[in-house]
Amino acid sequence: MKILRMVLLTILLVALSHTAWAQCPSSIGHWSTAEGTMIGGRASEAWCGGQGDQPGNMQNAMSWDGASLGTQWRAWGMTIDPVGPVLLVDNVNGDGDGIRIYSTDYVDGQYWLSKDNTWSDGVDDLTGNLTTYNVTTTVTFQAGVIVGASANIAFTGDFANCPSFNDCEISFGIANALLIWHPDFGGAMPADYPDLLCGASTGEAYDACCLTVDIYCVVDAEETTWGSLKALYK
Repeated sequence: MKILRMVLLTILLVALSHTAWAQCPSSIGHWSTAEGTMIGGRASEAWCGGQGDQPGNMQNAMSWDGASLGTQWRAWGMTIDPVGPVLLVDNVNGDGDGIRIYSTDYVDGQYWLSKDNTWSDGVDDLTGNLTTYNVTTTVTFQAGVIVGASANIAFTGDFANCPSFNDCEISFGIANALLIWHPDFGGAMPADYPDLLCGASTGEAYDACCLTVDIYCVVDAEETTWGSLKALYK
């Protein structure tokens, strides 16, 4: 009887530890474009209400390897919260020249990381929901017209289908997202940028460089599963 119980325990353990680990990261640590372990990306911000910097506008960001979008990572569905952009600095003069710095919080959003990197086991992609997303943007004006903008982006997220006892989280930073296209620049949004979401007909396009990803877990999934199951059969 004891042997049978141990056989059943082993089978159950294998099944549960695969389930528990399936979409938990297989490694914790740090990845970055500076170290060659991440690739940069491109992003769009859809003007869902027809104007820029409005609550409800939505971002869509993807990795860009020089030929294809979204082969390594993606984050999408981040929506400007009801407060909208908060002006932190304004030194635009009477001629309309200068800079303004804004901080904008977004709500909702999801992310995806390819299984083909050391954060995964090579079998399962990693997915999850964003818990915070903030963009600090410096906008440059000449004669009252936007001529450029750069942004620092930071967000955090939880892993989908990763047991809560692991307490795994991800933090993602983009040190520089550079405005590539804006309706004030004229012409059409360039090709090979993430689609505008929410059915928007216009928006903005950015290049994103200098990325970092940090993944950390409080408890290892497999070790905890072992301990929990063994305790049941003592």
